[in-house]
Amino acid sequence: MGSIVTAILVLSVLVLVHELGHFFAARRLGVGVLKFSIGFGPRVWGVNRRGTEWVISAFPLGGFVKMVGEHGEEPDQEETEERSAPPDPSTSFENKPVWARMIIVAAGPVANVAFALAVFWIVFMAGVPTLLPVVGTVQPNFPAADAGLRPGDVVAAIDGKPVETWDDLTTVVHGSAGVERSFSITRGGETITVRITPRSSPSTTVFGESTTVGLVGITPAGEFTTQRYGPLEAAALSVRRSAEIVRLTLVGILKIFQRIVPADTIGGPIMIVQMAGKQAELGALNLVFFSAFLSISLGLFNLFPIPVLDGGQIWFLLVEAVRGRPMSRRAREITQQIGLALLLLLMVFAFYNDITRLLTGGGSQ
Repeated sequence: MGSIVTAILVLSVLVLVHELGHFFAARRLGVGVLKFSIGFGPRVWGVNRRGTEWVISAFPLGGFVKMVGEHGEEPDQEETEERSAPPDPSTSFENKPVWARMIIVAAGPVANVAFALAVFWIVFMAGVPTLLPVVGTVQPNFPAADAGLRPGDVVAAIDGKPVETWDDLTTVVHGSAGVERSFSITRGGETITVRITPRSSPSTTVFGESTTVGLVGITPAGEFTTQRYGPLEAAALSVRRSAEIVRLTLVGILKIFQRIVPADTIGGPIMIVQMAGKQAELGALNLVFFSAFLSISLGLFNLFPIPVLDGGQIWFLLVEAVRGRPMSRRAREITQQIGLALLLLLMVFAFYNDITRLLTGGGSQ
């Protein structure tokens, strides 16, 4: 139950961020907003402020912003009755230039990415627990044991380059299969230098592909420090972390189409609930990082060129900009129906994978 509540809270925050992006862009560009809804279905709570009906609905998996004149639609009877006068035509979404509409549509995904950047920036400034390069165990018959490394040794540098974290150490070792390196080791207040050649070992990438990495046969001692960064360095790290998430996400999608990554890795709401619960158990910081990752994923997903998503609407606007006139309503309706069908098929497939994992025990760790 706790996992479900956590997942709903996380998703609600991300949907709120996404829809606020659309809302503020619309308001800034002079477009009227009739309704701002978090969730779908029956209305649970609502209030009218400055011509916008703010609503929380029964099913929190999503949300929407309804703008004046969007897709040529008129306000429904209930919305009209709540207003003393009909909306001003000058505030209509359809009456704005293409570039303005494109900014409004793109503002939702952009807001999700900006939210992740802000989260990472704050976390990096507040401090991140970092695993230190302190040796915990030394495996026999491995290069580290042959070189005389002992538990408690600190790897201070490799080939003269400082090693500050265990990740620094891992990156160099994994990329040095069969290549001799000079390790500076701090032991009992003294610094010694040993030469170690990481052994080639088969491994797999995050996408399950076979690869080869270097190993020396040591494990971390589990000693941590809190690493804090200044505003500029934290900003650079947040951009780097976000860009890496974008890259891995896009590469992962490509590899699914290439059938390198199994399609059954696609997950839906049940997987999100499980992952949110697991991250919450590991600590607040893990949940915050997971939320930022999910926010970027939501932003990217909405940019896919599927007509019912923001990316599809951007494609419609690009076509309008090239043709000099919008697509006919009939053409948009047909493409939106196709897009909705594809989206529903994807959701059904994701649910199928989620349920299959539950039934086969794949959901538990």
